[in-house]
Amino acid sequence: MFKNLTKLACCLGLAKGVFVVCSQNVHSHDRLQHYNFLSEDELHNLLKKHQNLSILNRNQTEHILSLMRESNSDIVTFRKNADRLIRILMEQALAQLQRKNSIKQSPLGFYDANEVKFSDEEICIVSILRSGNAFLNEGLRVIQGASIGQILIQRNEETSMPKYFFEKLPENIQEQQIIMVDPMLGTGGSASMALKILQNYGVKEENIIFLTLVSCEQGLNKVFKEYPNIKIITAQVDPILIKEINYLAPGIGDFGDRYFGTVKKHTRVVQV
Repeated sequence: MFKNLTKLACCLGLAKGVFVVCSQNVHSHDRLQHYNFLSEDELHNLLKKHQNLSILNRNQTEHILSLMRESNSDIVTFRKNADRLIRILMEQALAQLQRKNSIKQSPLGFYDANEVKFSDEEICIVSILRSGNAFLNEGLRVIQGASIGQILIQRNEETSMPKYFFEKLPENIQEQQIIMVDPMLGTGGSASMALKILQNYGVKEENIIFLTLVSCEQGLNKVFKEYPNIKIITAQVDPILIKEINYLAPGIGDFGDRYFGTVKKHTRVVQV
């Protein structure tokens, strides 16, 4: 853990005598990088490249994400805004499920109804532990009868490679519509491993929607290359994946620690 913190300090130019030079703007007064978000043209090209990718409108997300990214945000602010964003993502997932048409009656007359084809019980929310569990509160408010599947995949602190531990999935998962959830999509290693497990259970790619709060182009490229028929909905695409530690930048730090309160405060400076 200390080794990764040291790497993080060095990558962000926080360790003594370290100065990071890159294409982004740098504030010399605090030696922290200033990251520019992707332009509308860059986002358009990314959507054109990946036909099954959806990115939430910035008008919906930038205020919420700005509060989450702030290093001094307390757990109440972070968790409240994460839940807000998760609720939007869950509603977007439902909007992409197949619909059924019928004629129904309102208090004033008949109307053409256009509703999700599947009942709550035909939907399974699959969480990549532990951070994916943050989606469950809002997910079950939106889809109260959904079943829950869990896959424990953790990143090796030394190699940054994903390591599988266990899964607990419904017996009929191959018949369900899957909403797979993980707040961050960095290298794409954990997501790809989870998708492989679902595939081994007989789940079809076209029945999977993957929700993530923040992603990057590298992770999107990897997942879509291996599983081109799934759908991915992300709130925002960050410009940088720091290779040494596989953290997104500007990112939101360690989502799990900040959401579940396993650190008192998101640490900005590491003394080494």
